[in-house]
Amino acid sequence: MTPKVLLIVPPTGLYIREDRCQTPIEDLKTVSLRPPIDLMYAAAEFEHAGCECRIVDYPGEQFGWSELEAELKSYAPDFLVLSITTPSLEQDLRAAEVAKQVNTNIVTIAKGAHFNALDVSTLDQHPVLDIVLRGEYEETCRELGGGKPREEILGLTYRNSRGEIVRNPPRPFIDDLDTLPFPSRHLARNELYVRPDTGEPQTTIITNRGCPYDCIFCLATQVAGRKNRIRSVGNIVAEMEECLERYHIRNFLFRSDLFTTDKAWVIELCQEILNRGLDIEWVCNSRVDTIDEEMLAWMKKAHCWLIAYGVETGNREILEKMNKRATLEDAYRAMQLTREAGILSSIYLLFGLPWDTPDILQEDITFAKQLDPDFLEIFYVYPFPGTELYEMAVKEGLLRPGEIPTAAYSQPAMATLTMSLEELRRWRRIAMRRFYLRPKVIWKTILRARSPRMLYNYVKYGLIQLKDLIQNQ
Repeated sequence: MTPKVLLIVPPTGLYIREDRCQTPIEDLKTVSLRPPIDLMYAAAEFEHAGCECRIVDYPGEQFGWSELEAELKSYAPDFLVLSITTPSLEQDLRAAEVAKQVNTNIVTIAKGAHFNALDVSTLDQHPVLDIVLRGEYEETCRELGGGKPREEILGLTYRNSRGEIVRNPPRPFIDDLDTLPFPSRHLARNELYVRPDTGEPQTTIITNRGCPYDCIFCLATQVAGRKNRIRSVGNIVAEMEECLERYHIRNFLFRSDLFTTDKAWVIELCQEILNRGLDIEWVCNSRVDTIDEEMLAWMKKAHCWLIAYGVETGNREILEKMNKRATLEDAYRAMQLTREAGILSSIYLLFGLPWDTPDILQEDITFAKQLDPDFLEIFYVYPFPGTELYEMAVKEGLLRPGEIPTAAYSQPAMATLTMSLEELRRWRRIAMRRFYLRPKVIWKTILRARSPRMLYNYVKYGLIQLKDLIQNQ
């Protein structure tokens, strides 16, 4: 019989579940729900191995635990694959409990960056979980689906027939990303994932993996390594053409650990988009010190409409302590060049670093207003296990050894050396009000609307945010 695989986003809240990026959507201003692209890649490999697959995004479809139980009974999968985030780990693993209650023979599998550091302890603490995937999981899924003996599969930590936890050697990073099949978008409800300003379907394209930098809070090097591994331009564009022709999706988020690290490759990609006459629009991320006028000009020609920059802070000393290896001057220059190129900008600030004080957060607010991006998002820093920040937080007594905070990004995960959780909450509200409730920002946002529908979405979203900011003063 053909093995059946059910790959799910558990019904535990709206999160971005992309290993490096594990962000709850609620209470954030600029982050929209993304398709479960990691599950689509995993499903493509299971299908390649001859399995039958089904993907369900339970929170995305507004389904709950009763729907999961019914799905497990009706579909009767052999494997259940769970997409896990560190903050929602305990809640997410309830899905494995439900699966075992329905059928003890279902093999429960979990993927997520959490298991790069805490695979053995998670299996030890959760007997309902059979397997966790470490590192890049695509080839691991293909081998699992193909029936390869578990003891021979790299990157696997599992419970053997005697109940012992076995940790296989790590799997090397995939050097040639072109060898991966395209994500199995035919299994997803692609209409659930939309561009927030227009409401049009939007999907994620993974363009490259790896980052040579070592920011103390970031999972990029742990998840994807230091080498920038890029897909060929032809491979990326072929996936975009499939999205256009088969799924009628023309809006893309280029997901990478650092999209703009290779100027020649970025320009080549832009040129190929133009050569093929693709009617698309796209967004990407960037460091503030990796762009220039020529690159931005090509990106604009190729229909890039927004770039997100991880600015993090307006304090020079904090930039050095977090090992950002970028300067305030780099940020000013990036904003100026992006504006001149006619591309919108979004910046991210981090609140809640161990050294943050009210004076430093005030500097951050002033810096954000001076940079004057089109959008601002403020995240509370999250101490992921395995990062330097986590070790520092434990050493300074901000976390207990082994503690895994459940609050993340829109709520502070830990206090600072001088500020309480409530003070951090208050300062984020202050910052968002001071940035967004300026007549200049409101007027610029209204003028940006290119259609009645876009104007409606801006006004609707703006009123929701205005109510939130006023109520939480």
